[in-house]
Amino acid sequence: MSKFVFAAAFAAFLAPTLVVSTTAAAQSAGATIIVPDSLKWTPLPFDGITSAVIVGNPTGTGMYALLIKFATGAKGAPHTHPDQRVVTVLSGIVHVGMGTEFDERKMTAFRPGSVLVIPADAPHYGWAKDGEVLLQEVGSAPTGTKIPPKAAAK
Repeated sequence: MSKFVFAAAFAAFLAPTLVVSTTAAAQSAGATIIVPDSLKWTPLPFDGITSAVIVGNPTGTGMYALLIKFATGAKGAPHTHPDQRVVTVLSGIVHVGMGTEFDERKMTAFRPGSVLVIPADAPHYGWAKDGEVLLQEVGSAPTGTKIPPKAAAK
């Protein structure tokens, strides 16, 4: 399926100003433990899509990991990120397309366990067509999200 590596789902969307909250992580025997109820969810520039940092600082340096949550029906317009993304579908079915125009006919459905590796600056878009979706996204900071002016989720 093109030159993208599929070993499990969809890359996606990021609020570049997020930083791990000290209440979100607890230290235990040298490990960081994050419980879902402690995460701070922040809206992204796409209606119905939120993000929570689970480790690292997306605007700093080094590795970061995020959880991305799509409400049922939420669409992420075509956009890019300056870093490579490795995204794993944790729950739900996410529909993903590559390119600068949102086109349902060019989307592929990814189920839990799917992983998609999206190269830096590769335009992509997503849709939670069939229900809520939860993704885990890993990348290298600093990062951000660039939405072309004419991009729109239709």
